[in-house]
Amino acid sequence: MPSKAYAQELVDRTAPRVPGLLGMTLQAAPDGGSGPVMIASTIGAPTSNIDRGQVNVVLPLLDTTGIVVGSLGLSWQGGPGVSEAARQRDSVALRDQLARRILNARNLSEPYPFVPRVATRTKAQRLVDEIMASERADLRALTLRGFSGGQLMILGSNFGRHGKKAGEEDIKVLNSTEPETGLHAEGRRLNVDLSLRDPAGKPMGTLTVGYAYRNGDDIQALVARALAVRKLIESRASADSLAALDL
Repeated sequence: MPSKAYAQELVDRTAPRVPGLLGMTLQAAPDGGSGPVMIASTIGAPTSNIDRGQVNVVLPLLDTTGIVVGSLGLSWQGGPGVSEAARQRDSVALRDQLARRILNARNLSEPYPFVPRVATRTKAQRLVDEIMASERADLRALTLRGFSGGQLMILGSNFGRHGKKAGEEDIKVLNSTEPETGLHAEGRRLNVDLSLRDPAGKPMGTLTVGYAYRNGDDIQALVARALAVRKLIESRASADSLAALDL
C-alpha cells in the first residue's frame, strides 16, 4: 500500500462530517490479494461497547457500478431514541455515498494524490463535486483533464488520480470535435469522452462522463446529457482556471 491510499483519503474526508459516527474501517484485497485486509480506518476497527450503547454495522463496500470491492465497518453512537434499524439505514446511505467515489477495487489502493505533491483542491475538482451532487445517481464517473505545467492531466474526478498524465487516447479526444463513446466495467458503464473548448474554439482540456448502462439503453440520450455537462463546464471554466487552486 502507498503511504496514503485513496481508501484512507475517503475515510479522512468522510468520517468527520457524519454526525454520530464513531469509527469507520474499509477492508479489501488490494492488488488481488488472497484475502481482505484493513486498508483504511479512523482509529481502528469498530468494536462492541455495550456501555456506550454503540451500534456496529458491517456492509459490503461497492464501487460506482454496484460491484462488491470489500467491506465497510461502521460504529455509531447509540443510546436512548436511537434504533439499530435507523443506524442500519444511515449505514446504507453512507455506503452508497462512498460508492460514488470508488471506480473499482484497484482504485482503493492507489496513492493519493496519484502524483506526489500535485494539487487536489483545484477549481476543476470543485466543478466535479458540484456536478456529482446535482446530477442523477446514474452519473457514475466524471473526469476533468486540463493543462498544468504544459502537460494534460487529471485535475478533478470523483475517484482521485490527480496528476495522472493523459494517454494517447486522451490526446485524440482533446483534438476531436465529436463525442467518443465506449463501454467499460464489463459493459456496466458507458463513457462519453469530449473535448473542452474555450470561447475561441481552442482545446483547453477533456471531459469524461460515465453513466450506468444496461444493454438497450439509449446511448444518444446519454451523449446529450454529457454534452449538457460539457456546456456547463465550458461556461464556468477557462484553461487557466481548471488548474487553479480552489482557495
